[in-house]
Amino acid sequence: MLDGQGEEGSDPQAALETITQELPYNNGGDWTAGYPATPLGSTSNRVCFLTRIQGAFDSGYDSVHVFASGGSWYIGGSGTAHSARAGCADRASTTSLSVEESWTAGQSLPTNLGSTTGRVCFLTRVGGSFNSAADWVYVYPSGGSWFLFGNSQAGNGFARARCITESSYNGGYAWNQSQTYPTHMGSTSGRSCALTRMAGQFDSWNEMIRIYSSVGSWYLSGTSAHTGVGARAYCF
Repeated sequence: MLDGQGEEGSDPQAALETITQELPYNNGGDWTAGYPATPLGSTSNRVCFLTRIQGAFDSGYDSVHVFASGGSWYIGGSGTAHSARAGCADRASTTSLSVEESWTAGQSLPTNLGSTTGRVCFLTRVGGSFNSAADWVYVYPSGGSWFLFGNSQAGNGFARARCITESSYNGGYAWNQSQTYPTHMGSTSGRSCALTRMAGQFDSWNEMIRIYSSVGSWYLSGTSAHTGVGARAYCF
């Protein structure tokens, strides 16, 4: 799954070093294409989720993924010219974590993730070609249920999501590349935030969506040299 090589002439590690004030969660971590999956620590009473996605997504082979295996969380993926970050937060019980549910290009209906009552959902995997403003994946609530849906112009997009039991959450925070400022998402105190939408043309290391903290607050922002790049997040 992780046998891609770095893009010639690029320096993904240098790109990562420019990103400051990433999530100070318990054992979160980064992954860059061409490297093995990064261990994030035990799955026991912990949940991990995507907090940054950056780089080029040009084929059905390109992906980033936060996943559990052998009692540990990992962040990894496949492809050659992108990276991601995960945040991990302590939970009262691992039984509050759902299985991963999937959406794949070609589905006529969104994937139902279950009730919104006392539950919040977020992206754990995205992949495929993001070559236009019309490409997107999205976890959202509607009519009392959470859903996972998307659109893929190349017909090779896909995504996965998980849900956790959570008595309160705030969401629908949005950012798009037309903004000249990050979106404020409230205090970091006792709160975690996770990506729920990725959209737009991801064709280079200049494209990025991310959650970060600054002076006690969470923010949602990004960069883009192309079109339609945007993100959404929920905090819980």
